[in-house]
Amino acid sequence: MSRILEPPFVLAPLRPGGWTLQGGLPGAGEWVVFAQADAELAPGFTRLLSAAIHDRPDVDLFYGDDVDLSAPPGRRLRLKPAFNLPLLLAQDYVGAPLVVRASSLARLGGVDPAMGEAGLFDLVLRAQGAGLATERVPQVLAAYPDGRPAVPVADRRRAVEAWIGARPYQVVAGLTPASLQLRRRFDVFPAVTLVVPTRQSGPAGAPYVAELLDSLAATDWPMDRMHVLVGDDSDAASTFAEKRWPFEVRRLATPRAPGEAFNYAAKMNRLWRAAGTEQLVLMNDDVTVRGPGWLQALLTFSMDEDVGGVGARLVFPDGRLQHAGVAPVLGAPAHLWHARPADRPTYQDWALVHRDWSMVTGAVFATRRSALEAVGGFDERFTLEFNDLDLCLRLRLLGRRIVCTPFAELAHREMASRGSALPAGEEIALFLNRWRDYLADDPAWAPGLTQDRLDPEPVEGPDWYA
Repeated sequence: MSRILEPPFVLAPLRPGGWTLQGGLPGAGEWVVFAQADAELAPGFTRLLSAAIHDRPDVDLFYGDDVDLSAPPGRRLRLKPAFNLPLLLAQDYVGAPLVVRASSLARLGGVDPAMGEAGLFDLVLRAQGAGLATERVPQVLAAYPDGRPAVPVADRRRAVEAWIGARPYQVVAGLTPASLQLRRRFDVFPAVTLVVPTRQSGPAGAPYVAELLDSLAATDWPMDRMHVLVGDDSDAASTFAEKRWPFEVRRLATPRAPGEAFNYAAKMNRLWRAAGTEQLVLMNDDVTVRGPGWLQALLTFSMDEDVGGVGARLVFPDGRLQHAGVAPVLGAPAHLWHARPADRPTYQDWALVHRDWSMVTGAVFATRRSALEAVGGFDERFTLEFNDLDLCLRLRLLGRRIVCTPFAELAHREMASRGSALPAGEEIALFLNRWRDYLADDPAWAPGLTQDRLDPEPVEGPDWYA
C-alpha cells in the first residue's frame, strides 16, 4: 500500500493482518486514514473520500466496502449498509479502512491501546456513544491480497462491554462463532400488551389463536406483566377467552357488517389504541412461539426511544425460513431468503444477527404506543398488504430505527388465517409512488448487491481490484 496520501488525509497504518497501530499516530492532517499496511487502497481513494466529505460535512467517521482477493468468487466482496448499530455490535462489519476527522479523534482520546485488536472497533463504538456521525462510502475502498483480518471475538466482546457501561444491557455469544448478541437486563419488567387480530380461523374447535395462546405460556416473562388483547371478527363462541390462562386475555369484538371487506390496518389501529400499555407487540393469530426468550429479545430493542419497531425471525411450520428482513428486489419490497432452508448460509450471516433494516413484516412487530401515535398508526388505505412496510418507512423518516432480531423466532403459517389475495392495484401504486425513491437507495441495503433474487450476493464486474 502506498504510504503517501494527498492532503487533507494522513495515513495511520495498522500492522499487516492485524488491527493495532504500526507505530504512533501521524502528525498534522485534517483526516486520519486507518488501514492495514498490507492492504491496497483504491485508486482515487482521496478523491472518493473528498467527495463524501463534501456531500456530508456533518460526518466524523467514514468507512467503505472491501474485498478479500484470496476468497472464492461470491465471497470476496464485503458490501456494507449505512451505519447500523445492532449489526456493528453483532459483528465488526465496519472494519477498515476507517477515515476519522482528526479533531474528532482527539476529542475521543484517540485509539485505546488497552483494547488490543479491537481498538478501531472500540473507537467506532465510542464515537457512536459521543453522538458523532459515522457513514459509509458505497465503494470498494480497500483490497486484501492475503485475506481479510478479523478482530478476535473476545476483544470485540470486551469493547462492547465497555460501550455498555451503565446501559441496561449485557453481551453474550451469538448464533455464529464470530457474532455477539446484545441482551437487555430487565431489573423491572414493563407491562406489555400482545395485540392479536383474529376471526377464529383454523381447524374446527381448534382456532389458530388458541394455539398461539397455548404457546405463549412458555414465555420467559412475568405472566402478570403480559396481557393479550384479541380483536375478534367472529361471532362464534370465544372459547379461548373463557379458558383460564396464566396471563390476562381480553377479547374485543370487532364485527364486520355483511359484505364488508377486511381492513387489517383499520382493525389494528382500533386495537393498539385500546391497549393499556406503552409496550406493544402486534402479532398475527397464526404464529406460535418457538422458545421462551422471544419477548425479551424483541423488547431489548423496541424499548429504546430511537427505535420504531422490531421484527422477529419467522419460519414456516416445516422449518423453512420465512422472514429475516425485507429489502428491495426488482424495485419492490421482498422477504429475503423466503422459503429457503433455515440452515442455508446467508450473505454475511445477515439472517443470524440482529441488524437494522428499513422494513420488517408486521406479522410479529414490537413497538411502543408513543411511536405509533407519532405517525398516526397504520395508513388505512393499505387494507391488507404494504401497511406494515409503509409504517416502518414512515417511522424511519422520523429517525426511528427498524430492527430485526433472530433471537425472537416464531413459526408463522403466513396467510393461513385470512387467506391469500393479490393486493389491489391502487394500493400497489400508492406504495410504490410514495416509496420508490427510498427503495432505490435503501440505507439498510448495499448498492452492489443483486436486486433480482431473494438470495442476495455481490455483483462482481470489472473494477480496480480485478
